[in-house]
Amino acid sequence: MKKIFYPLLALSFLSGTIVHRLPSIAFNEQSNVSQEQLNDQALLGLNWVQQSGEYRALAYQAFNIAKMAFDSAKKERIENPTVIVDLDETILDNSPYQASLIDTNEGFSSKSWNQWILAEETLAVPGAVEFINYVNTNGGKVFFVSNRNESTTKDSANNDLELATMRNMEKLGFQGVTEETLLLKGEFTNDGNTAKQWRMEAVTNKEADGVKRNIVIFMGDNLNDFSEIDKNSNQVRKEFVDRTQLQYGLFTVNSEGFKPAYIVLPNPMYGDWENGLYDAKRFGKNSIWDLNPEQKTILRKESLIKWDNNK
Repeated sequence: MKKIFYPLLALSFLSGTIVHRLPSIAFNEQSNVSQEQLNDQALLGLNWVQQSGEYRALAYQAFNIAKMAFDSAKKERIENPTVIVDLDETILDNSPYQASLIDTNEGFSSKSWNQWILAEETLAVPGAVEFINYVNTNGGKVFFVSNRNESTTKDSANNDLELATMRNMEKLGFQGVTEETLLLKGEFTNDGNTAKQWRMEAVTNKEADGVKRNIVIFMGDNLNDFSEIDKNSNQVRKEFVDRTQLQYGLFTVNSEGFKPAYIVLPNPMYGDWENGLYDAKRFGKNSIWDLNPEQKTILRKESLIKWDNNK
């Protein structure tokens, strides 16, 4: 079996001091790491979401801060104050689906994900129902902007995933969930581009419900729930956070207008931050989706900043 050697990059602290250069890893073109083994790397993160009081505390904290930000917007008499929230891992907890992949050789797939949605067993993130209902009953309106698909088929008349999502959310106690407020992937596209930004613009330019709305809060577990940024560059993503640092948890007003608050929910299970770890060209691939479990494992380990305790 042919082997290719990829030297690991030197890792450094922010000061630029080299911490440790790890030895080269022999990589087999045929992966020696199974999908099941890759899935197991998510085990502790799943345990944390499902079992720790700390996760619940952070969720409650996020919604408490969001409530204060909404109240601030109300005090400033912002007209038609509106909140845009992501669904999955923001107000809906899909950790049971993620856990179902443990001890299997299956990765995420649209087929199994759609089956999970149709089962209508998604849970509510702690504090989410109370916050959403508070906004909807106190002069605001919530729009749910998600990259869930509307349908399991290409039939435009079929919206089985949308209906299942609505029923699931209603059973959990969420108010204000309608076809008008639930904006899923494929709605308000721009020349076939299904990015969230077009659905967000539809809320502000009256396309969504005929009302020109002011978004006072964005909530999500992914930076792309706030703004369309480079999904596959963690450096760009961190720079975006630094530029917008005063918006996290804060609704601010100045002489030029206002800036919406950004509220982040914790999600150690998956996200664009993970994609930002992967460099497809490193292994001669065209896309990160072409990387196998061993290549992903190598890149995950390389991304770590390690202390050299052998100095």
